Amino acid sequence: MDTAVLENLYRWFASYTRSFAGGDAVVRAMVLQKEEHSLIVARHNRDLAASLGLDAAASRLAEAVGLCHDVGRFRQATEYRTFRDRDSVDHGRLGVEEMLAAGLDTAVTAGDWEVLAFAVRWHNAMALPKEVDPRLVFHANMIRDTDKLDICRVLPPAPPAGGCSPQMAADFIAGRLLSYDDIRKADDRKLVMLSWLFDINFPWTVREIAARGYVERLLASLPPSPAMTAIRAKTERFLAEKLTEI
Repeated sequence: MDTAVLENLYRWFASYTRSFAGGDAVVRAMVLQKEEHSLIVARHNRDLAASLGLDAAASRLAEAVGLCHDVGRFRQATEYRTFRDRDSVDHGRLGVEEMLAAGLDTAVTAGDWEVLAFAVRWHNAMALPKEVDPRLVFHANMIRDTDKLDICRVLPPAPPAGGCSPQMAADFIAGRLLSYDDIRKADDRKLVMLSWLFDINFPWTVREIAARGYVERLLASLPPSPAMTAIRAKTERFLAEKLTEI
């Protein structure tokens, strides 16, 4: 991606998000939160690209993916007043629809559009489609990493709230990626976020998660119990192994 194209995308993004600024206080706060998140994830994708040694064009494309990955959130917030996809709409799919409506498919090269559309469409899915072009998977995995990294900043854990459901705890200890759809108790959400470790793709992201203290913060917010002891042991062992691999 050329520098001029990326700059135009930033200008479009600023104009697009401003178009949603006229809502009530609740919607405005949601829009501002996602605007900040998108800009931070764009920077994270740029830093991840540098850690991977990508060339300038590929790095700019990665930054563009980070910028656009949550485009669907703005209309979702305005029309549904929620960020819960299961209660409204799949924001990844909606994001692609919004980009198409804005003509972004003709504002970038065909190859760059293919990457943008795929990464935005699938960044929030439990798993990527199989048998897909490795270039598309690569950029989708980048945004899946950096999105999770900043969500850990955006959603600090609440105080302990009664522990986790037994099935969620067992699935976590087994090393399974957990889903918001399976949440049964208030503390289950923290386990879902902890389980994102099992779906991290790049060493840079592991280092950033560890350095920012997100894992320890989540663990500390879970009440003591035998299951909690096993969850902490599983998490610390998994994280240590990943950091050793770097």
